[in-house]
Amino acid sequence: MKRFLTYLIIVLIFFIIGLLMANFLLIPMVVRKGEEVSVPNVCTLPLDSATMLLKKAGLQSVVTERRYDQIIEQGRIIIQEPLPDTKVKKGRIINLSVSLGPEKIVVPALSGLEFAKAKQIIDRLGLMVGDIDTIFSDSIGEGRVIQTVPEPETEVKKGDAIKIILSKGILLKTPNLVGLKIDSAKVIIKNLKLILGSITEVEGTGEKGTIIVQNPQPDQLVNNGDTINLMVVK
Repeated sequence: MKRFLTYLIIVLIFFIIGLLMANFLLIPMVVRKGEEVSVPNVCTLPLDSATMLLKKAGLQSVVTERRYDQIIEQGRIIIQEPLPDTKVKKGRIINLSVSLGPEKIVVPALSGLEFAKAKQIIDRLGLMVGDIDTIFSDSIGEGRVIQTVPEPETEVKKGDAIKIILSKGILLKTPNLVGLKIDSAKVIIKNLKLILGSITEVEGTGEKGTIIVQNPQPDQLVNNGDTINLMVVK
C-alpha cells in the first residue's frame, strides 16, 4: 500500500510538472500563432526585396497581377493588399501587383498619309503629335506625311510625342513667260498652281499684250501659291 502511494505521488508530481511546462512553453506558442503584426510598406520596392521584407515580418506574399504602369519601373511593386500599416495575423498572405513598366507602342508607318489621318492613328495608339516641320518633296504631295521621328517600327512609351515632317509639295521654278500673250501665261501659271498677280501695261516694243517683264524672273525657286507679277506692252 505504501509503495502504491509512493508511485501515485510520483505520478502526480510529473503530471504537475507537465502542466507547468505546457503553461510556459506550449501555450505561448499557440497564442503567438494568432499574434498581430503591422504590414510593412513594400510599394515601389523590387519584387525580391518586397518578398524578403514581408517574410521578415512573418508574412507571406503572392503576385496576383502584372500590369503596365507609366511611373513604376518594371519589376517593382505597384500596390499591395492589405495596405501598409494594416494590422494582420502573422502568416497572412499579402497580395502584390508588379509593374511591367511603361506600355510599349510601335510607331506606325505614316508616310504618304494626309495629316488628319496620321493624327487620328497616333491618337488611337495613345501617342501624341509633337513638333510639325514642313519641307519640299518631289514625291510626296503637299500636306502629306514624309517622315516621323522616331521612325516606324521604333518602340516608344505610351503618351510619347511623335514628330511629323509634312510635305510642302514640289519646289517649283518660275516658268519663262516673256514673249507670251497674257492668255497663254494665265494657263501656264494656273497649271503650276501659282497665282497671277498684278498686270501692268508699259511702253515697249512688240505686239500689245505681250509680256516683257515678269517678277519673279524665270527659273527662280517658288512655292505653290506664290504670286507672279507681269508687265505687258501697252
